[in-house]
Amino acid sequence: MKLLTRTSLSYILISVVVFIISGLVFFNLLHTIFKRQLDATLTEEKMLVEQTINYSDSVPDFRLVFGHMIDVTILNAPQQKKSYIKDTLMYDSDLGSFASFRHLFTENTSIKQKGYTINIYKPLRDSENLIADIVISLALVFISLLLLLVIVNYFITRRIWIPFYRILHNLSIYEINQAKPLELAGSEIYEFKLLMTALEKMSKKIQFDYMNLKEFNENAAHELQTPLAIIKSKLELLIQKENLDENQLQLISGIFEATTRMSKLNQGLLLISKIENNQFNQTENINLAQILDKTIEHFEEMIDHRGITVSKVYQNHVTLMMNPILAEIFITNLVSNAIRHNILNGRIDLIVKHDSLTITNTGQLLKTDPGELFQRFRKSESSNDSVGLGLSIVQKIAGLYQMKVVYQHHEGLHTLIISFG
Repeated sequence: MKLLTRTSLSYILISVVVFIISGLVFFNLLHTIFKRQLDATLTEEKMLVEQTINYSDSVPDFRLVFGHMIDVTILNAPQQKKSYIKDTLMYDSDLGSFASFRHLFTENTSIKQKGYTINIYKPLRDSENLIADIVISLALVFISLLLLLVIVNYFITRRIWIPFYRILHNLSIYEINQAKPLELAGSEIYEFKLLMTALEKMSKKIQFDYMNLKEFNENAAHELQTPLAIIKSKLELLIQKENLDENQLQLISGIFEATTRMSKLNQGLLLISKIENNQFNQTENINLAQILDKTIEHFEEMIDHRGITVSKVYQNHVTLMMNPILAEIFITNLVSNAIRHNILNGRIDLIVKHDSLTITNTGQLLKTDPGELFQRFRKSESSNDSVGLGLSIVQKIAGLYQMKVVYQHHEGLHTLIISFG
């Protein structure tokens, strides 16, 4: 949920809650005021009736005078003073149904020492209708004001947050491997100024550290290759000497293999680092079938030596938009993996479709989790000569071009499916 939407919803929710509470308080207050006015009117009417009883010989029909039901009863004996006002429910002949009334009851003794009772019933429907009209009018006014405030608040807040969204956009397109600094538009809001200052400072620090680390990795990888090449050449010369015994040859061979492994490891880590740093920007249309055929031809001696049968099923012309160097590395690692982990007299099946590449090879039963094979330095137990970076490089290149790599294993058949459609 967007921050602006969340703010608007919170504003609406709080406003509705405040409106409901305020409405209930206002309704009770309004109801109380109307009842007080109604009670004052009933009290005045009662006083007029009492004056008539005290100073007149007859009691008129007060209903005709006041327009509502007034019942006066004269008693011969004096009565104790008693009075109350309350709501009651009684039948209204005008409505033909029961309705709410305000009832005033008084019992007292006149100056003529005669007791009397007074019952005044005043209908509440006019007051209730008036209160309902007032509440409805206020509710409509409040809803209109609330909608107006929400709309105004939305556009004002949206305008205020424009610098923030500009910052997000600039951050999303910022490339750390470029010499271009992070560009942030100015803002008059103090908090956004602080944010921009902190981001600019942080981006400069990150870019400085990145460039230093990148330079160190490249220099270290480059400098390591030279002594490794010298060591390998010296070992090759040493192996050619005739006065070496079998034990010495084994020791030298072990050093040679370790040096070769170190060289491959150095090259693999440097390649992964370059891929992660997005240093292969140039792309072109790559014919997938041609690269596969070229790679199979490159490994032809190894394939023949191990008696591996290669079958190919290519659909129509399939091209991928990739960096040519990464495309060759990608296919080479896939084919090399299928050959290295194969068995004697095994087979490799290559299937190229318009949206996928499938490579299936025979091999030993897998004893590790297939998902772990894509991690760095993770390999199957039968791959002693591998440095454990092949599938990791495949995964990195696939991720760079939004491809999906799926590994499947079933009864000695290992299948890699690369989806690029």
